[in-house]
Amino acid sequence: MKKEKEKKPFKFPIGVKTSIIITVFGLIVVEVAMVFFSLVSARTNRENYFNNASNLSATVSKTIDIPTFNYLKGEVKPLVDNSSTHPTSDEWGSEEWEIYMAQFAYITETSEFTAMHTFLANVASSNSDVSSVYVSYVDTTNKLCVYLCDSPTPEEMCPPGCLDTLYEVNYDVLTNPKRGFPPYITNTAEYGYLVTAGTPIMDGDEVVGYAFVDVSMNLIRSKQADNIVRLFLYLLATVVGLIVIGVIIIHFILVKPLKRITYTADSYSSDDSESTHQRFNDLGVNTHDELVVLANSLKKMENDVHEKINELTNKNRELIEAQEETKKMSLLANKDALTGVKNKIAYDNAVEELDKEIKVNKETKFGLVMIDLNDLKLINDEFGHDSGNISLIKLADLICNSFKHSIVYRVGGDEFVAILKDEDFKNSSKIIEDFRKKIYEISKDEGLSVPERISAAIGYAEYDKKNDYSVDDTFKRADKNMYLNKHEMKTNCR
Repeated sequence: MKKEKEKKPFKFPIGVKTSIIITVFGLIVVEVAMVFFSLVSARTNRENYFNNASNLSATVSKTIDIPTFNYLKGEVKPLVDNSSTHPTSDEWGSEEWEIYMAQFAYITETSEFTAMHTFLANVASSNSDVSSVYVSYVDTTNKLCVYLCDSPTPEEMCPPGCLDTLYEVNYDVLTNPKRGFPPYITNTAEYGYLVTAGTPIMDGDEVVGYAFVDVSMNLIRSKQADNIVRLFLYLLATVVGLIVIGVIIIHFILVKPLKRITYTADSYSSDDSESTHQRFNDLGVNTHDELVVLANSLKKMENDVHEKINELTNKNRELIEAQEETKKMSLLANKDALTGVKNKIAYDNAVEELDKEIKVNKETKFGLVMIDLNDLKLINDEFGHDSGNISLIKLADLICNSFKHSIVYRVGGDEFVAILKDEDFKNSSKIIEDFRKKIYEISKDEGLSVPERISAAIGYAEYDKKNDYSVDDTFKRADKNMYLNKHEMKTNCR
C-alpha cells in the first residue's frame, strides 16, 4: 500500500507580499499627490479667476457710458429712496417684492437701458467664463446694492431697482467708496456659486456706482476636473513604472537572499550533518543577534507608542480647552460689541425658537417693542461717529433699564427690539408710557450734551393668534407702529 503524499501548507511568498505593499504604497502616493496637486490647482484657478473678474470689472468701469449710467441711476435712486419697503432678492417672487419692483418696470423700455444692456451683454458674451456683468450703486443708508442694469436676458436678469443685501465682507465700501469690491466668493440659492468683483465707476472724482462681474465657479470646477483627470493618468503611469522597478529591486535585495536561506534549510540532512553545518555557516546568519535587534526594536516601538499616547493626551486636553474657548466665542458672537445687548444673530435665533413655540402652542403670549434712535445720521455727520456711538449706548441702557425682565436686541444700526414676556408683557402699557416720558425728558434736558439728548420712536405689538402666523407678522406691526410714532414726533416738532 502506497503512503499518502503529505499535503504541503499553503504559502504566500514574501515576494508577492512585498509587491502588494509596494503597490498599495504607490496608490497612497498617487492619492496624496492627487490631493496636493488638486489643492494647488484649485488655488491657482481661484487666483486666476479672481484676477480675471477684477480686470474685466475694471475694464467695464472705464469704458461704460457715464451719461447713460447717470440717467439710469437718476431714475432708480429716487424710487428706492422714497419706497417704504426694501424687499431684497431673497424675497424674489413674493407679493411685496412684485409690488416694489412694479414701479421700475418702465425703465427697461427706455433707450438708455437698452443701450446699457446691449453693452453689458456684449461684454459678457465675449468672455466665456463670465456668468453676468452688471452695474449698480450702493445705498449706504440701508447697506444695499441697487441694480441698474444686468447683462442676462430679460427673463433671467436682475431688473432695475432689484436689491441685494451688502455682505459684511464689503462693509468697508460704505466709508471708502473708491475701495470697490475686491474679489469674493458667494454661494446662494438665487445666484449660485460665484466669484464676484466690483470696480468703482467714476464721474470725475466722484464714485457714482460700480461695475460688477460674476464668474461661475461651476466653470472653474469643470476645468479643474479636467486637469485632475490628466494629472491622475500621468501619476498612475509614473507609479506603475516605479512599482515595476521596485519589485525588481526587492527581488534582488530581499527575495533572492530569502530563497537561498529557504534552500539551505530545506537541504538540511542528518545523514550529512557536517555539510549541512557548513552550508549554514556559509550563510553568515546569526539568529540570536537578529532576535535581540527585533526585541530592542519592539522596546523602541513601545517607547515611541508611549510617547505618542502622552502626546495624544496633551492634544486631547488642548482640544477640550479649545472647545471651552469656542463656547466663550460663541457667546461673544451673539453680543453687540458696542452696546452690550444681544445682536441680530441672537435675535434671529430667538425668533426661530419663538416660531417653533407658537406652532406648538397658539396660546403663547408675547409682545415686540421696536425702538429706533432718531437723527443718528445727523449726529454722525455733525459730531462724528463717536458721538453717534454715545447716543446708541445711552439708548440701549435706557431700554434695558425700562424693560428689565426682557432681552434687548440691536437688530440694525439704530434699531432695537425687545421681546416682552411674563411680567414685562403684563405691564407693557405702563412700561412703554414710562419709557416715552423718560425719552422726552432726556431729549429736552439742556444739561446734557447733544449726543446724550437722545430721541427715539417706539412701536409695540402683541402676538395675535388669529392673525399672526409667525413672529415676523408681529414684528411688522410693531415696526409699523414705530414709524407712526416717528412720524407723529416729527409732526409735533414742526
